[in-house]
Amino acid sequence: MLETRETLKRKRNRARKYERDDARRHRGNNIPLIMAGLVVAAIAIVLLGNGLIKEFGSSRERADLSEYLGISGDGETVLIIDGETSEEKAVIQNGNVYIPMQLANQFYDNFYYDSLEGHLLVTGATKTTEGIEGTDYIPGETVYVSLSFLSRFVPLNYEEYADPSRVDIVTRSVSVTTAETDEDIKMRVSADKQSPILMDIDKGETVRITEENDDWAEIRYRAVTGYVESKGLTGERNTSEITLTGGNEADQQYLRHIRDHKIVLGFHNVAVADANSYLEEAASQTKGMNVVAPTWFALSDNEGNISDIASPDYVGKAHELGYEVWGVIDNFTNAVDTNEVLARTSKRLILEQNVISLATAYGLDGINIDFEQLAGETGDDFAQFLRELSILTRADNIVLSVDNYVPQDYTDFYRRDIQGRVADYVIIMGYDEHTAASQEAGSVASLGFVTQGIEDTLKEVPAAQVINAIPFYTRKWAYEGGTLSCESLGMRDAQAFIADNGAQTVWDADACQNYASFEKDGVLYSIWLEDSESISSKLAVMTAHDLGGLACWKLTQETPDIWDTITAYYPSGN
Repeated sequence: MLETRETLKRKRNRARKYERDDARRHRGNNIPLIMAGLVVAAIAIVLLGNGLIKEFGSSRERADLSEYLGISGDGETVLIIDGETSEEKAVIQNGNVYIPMQLANQFYDNFYYDSLEGHLLVTGATKTTEGIEGTDYIPGETVYVSLSFLSRFVPLNYEEYADPSRVDIVTRSVSVTTAETDEDIKMRVSADKQSPILMDIDKGETVRITEENDDWAEIRYRAVTGYVESKGLTGERNTSEITLTGGNEADQQYLRHIRDHKIVLGFHNVAVADANSYLEEAASQTKGMNVVAPTWFALSDNEGNISDIASPDYVGKAHELGYEVWGVIDNFTNAVDTNEVLARTSKRLILEQNVISLATAYGLDGINIDFEQLAGETGDDFAQFLRELSILTRADNIVLSVDNYVPQDYTDFYRRDIQGRVADYVIIMGYDEHTAASQEAGSVASLGFVTQGIEDTLKEVPAAQVINAIPFYTRKWAYEGGTLSCESLGMRDAQAFIADNGAQTVWDADACQNYASFEKDGVLYSIWLEDSESISSKLAVMTAHDLGGLACWKLTQETPDIWDTITAYYPSGN
């Protein structure tokens, strides 16, 4: 049947409607895809923008300069010393910059503070300068020294800056390279445009260049080290030498009384005045000895006075025999508080004057200071005592020598470094490795102990000023019923003990000593001998290190053959 025209029209309209509905359906299904595409495009645009910023832009983030310089609290003033930030902090008072005295001593190790009597003293080779409280120093638990006072003794430059408070100290006269900024630039934490900004630098400012390449320069500006782009600097580089100011009162020319021959010293234990008459007997078997050191003087009270059993006849006889006389002063008197004397300037000066008065009255060639068992708190006071005393001995042409334990961590406060600077000779008491206080038996002076003592001392004192003392004694050890005890024996008595008991000795290769051990009547005895063989081993080490000489504790305890051994290494003290 043929369709009518109306029927065909309705069919065409339905077809068009279907096509329109189908198109709508397809467009609805594409919306998520379109949205996803738009998101991806947005992300790409952001990433591209960030990349371009990173490649061509610069961060505007600013660093905390106080934190960068290590300032942790309000009111702190940081110290930058020769370009390095110090852990120590400065104090600003009345327009003056003050630094801790401990730090001042790193530049000029001559500062001392007497907290009991209130003196800040700066002692050099020839004089002592006293600081003025409130101007040159600020007292307290930490003593602060003004940079203006320090600069009297040390050539240095310093400049103060604010926001944050910092002081730039320069102590080295070195060559520096500088340049001017060609535009306003920013100093950054690192060589990266994205690193934080430390500070802004105006055009025309002068900066110091410490390192640079084509893109970046490490610079110092107003005591701060950071990085700037090289293009911000002019092409011209200027090189100059830093000129330091001050230091006109530096007093470090120590004229030492070092002999042109090796010292061979014998300690003579003079316990009572009558013993002075036994000098010739005590020295009768010596060979090559050129110095005798009698134990005449002792710190006798807490006021700086000295007990005295010296004899002018002894000095005259010693000189006739060809010996110099170095009088020994010790601090062994019971009831005397050495710290009380040394820590007070008034008493310390009395002691020093008494030492010099005795030395000049008896015509002594030298003084030997034997202050033992000092407390750690006395270290600075002892060093100041030696500084001050050395001025007097130097002026009167008197040799100053100081006795020291073999270096250990707990004796560092004796300040052998200062002794080596102010004294003429530093004597190592190269013995008492094992004592009555030891928990086990052992040698008085094994070779390893002696060698270590010499090598550690030489780290702080020049070899020509070092004298090593050897023992003319040993210790006999007895172990009975779980108890260890010992007795000191001179060389002669030790050999007699071996002979009387028919003991056999063997060579202890570690100690480099002859050793004996035996049991008798339920007691286990042991002994490490000091004899020509052990002494020879020690002397070989001493001469190998070219020390200034040797000392012997003490005369009359040795066997005669020891002096033949000594002269084999030190012939006539040469």
